[in-house]
Amino acid sequence: MAKDTEKKVSDKKTSNKSKKPNKVVSWFKGFWSEVKRIVWPDGKTVFRNTVIVIIVVAIAAAVIYLFDQGMTLGLKGVKNLAADKTTTAASDGTDAQTSQEALDEVTEAQSETTEATTAS
Repeated sequence: MAKDTEKKVSDKKTSNKSKKPNKVVSWFKGFWSEVKRIVWPDGKTVFRNTVIVIIVVAIAAAVIYLFDQGMTLGLKGVKNLAADKTTTAASDGTDAQTSQEALDEVTEAQSETTEATTAS
């Protein structure tokens, strides 16, 4: 009986070594079994799905384009309103001055006050 148990133990040791497959080999076996399970669609389905994707992309592009054009027109309108308000405000007064004339007046006033304070 001792020989039988020794034989079984030695068989288990050798069988364990043979049962341990290489990790790389087992990975490729699993990979290949998964590749065999892939079901590819037929040409008609691929064509139909391609047409659907192109239509959806075209609709999305049109929506984005219209939104962009609307925002551009809106901002141009706001800019024109702001420009019109400053133009009408300046043209409403009969004594409207250009910015250069106003700057000259301020400079003269400052120089007069400087001269008055230095003379005192």
